Amino acid sequence: MNTVGKILVLLIFAASVTFMGWAVAVYGTHQDWKKKYEDESAKVQIAQTEVGRLEEEQKQIQEELQAEITAREQALAKLETEAKALAEERAELVKQRDALQAKDKQAVAALDAAQKNLERLTGEVEDLRNDIREAQGDRDTHFDRVVELTDQIHQIQGEVRRLDERGMQLASQLASAKLVLDRHGLHKDMPVDGIPPRLRGKVLAVNRDNMIEVSLGTDDGLRAGHTLEIFRGTKYLGRLEVLQATTDRAVGKVIPGFKKGVIRKDDDVATRFS
Repeated sequence: MNTVGKILVLLIFAASVTFMGWAVAVYGTHQDWKKKYEDESAKVQIAQTEVGRLEEEQKQIQEELQAEITAREQALAKLETEAKALAEERAELVKQRDALQAKDKQAVAALDAAQKNLERLTGEVEDLRNDIREAQGDRDTHFDRVVELTDQIHQIQGEVRRLDERGMQLASQLASAKLVLDRHGLHKDMPVDGIPPRLRGKVLAVNRDNMIEVSLGTDDGLRAGHTLEIFRGTKYLGRLEVLQATTDRAVGKVIPGFKKGVIRKDDDVATRFS
């Protein structure tokens, strides 16, 4: 291809790019008038539906308002009727009041006579009250004494019941303690100096001669001659006899017949393995 041909190819390519840009611009500004008409028609349809709904709602409100007016008119007529009946009832009550006032005058006269009779009877009642008061005083004195003695009896009975219950508790505790001693091969007269307290610690070091140092000492109640069980988790490893104890450390040696495994630093030790 010669130079002229190459130039023509470039010009054709440039023209193609230009026409493509114009096509894209025209497509970007193009509007779908049919779709826009359909959208506007849908909006008009929605608006007409809303107008119909509002007109129906207005009609319903007018009907409710008319019903409310009718109900109020009926209530007003009812109130007027009741007011008339109340006026008639008031007139009847006035007549009854006048009749009662006349009866009251008669009752006042009878009351005066009754008042005089009451004063006479009051004197007689006061004399009787004095006699009753004296009798009640004597009765209260005897009653207070009976109450005092009854309280003392109840207190004594309560103390007896409390002592009985305490005796039963002590007997139960003694039986439980004896059962514990029996299960551990002990008895109540056995000295407790050689029995170590319930302790738990760690192995701190192990040397070649199977001498073991533990984290318990005399401050914890551990003494020379006490024994400790050695274990790792649920695995029993052996029994240690304490040879020497300081305040916070103790050294001992594994009893050969009880050794069940290799003992390492940080294994657990306790006076009882459970």
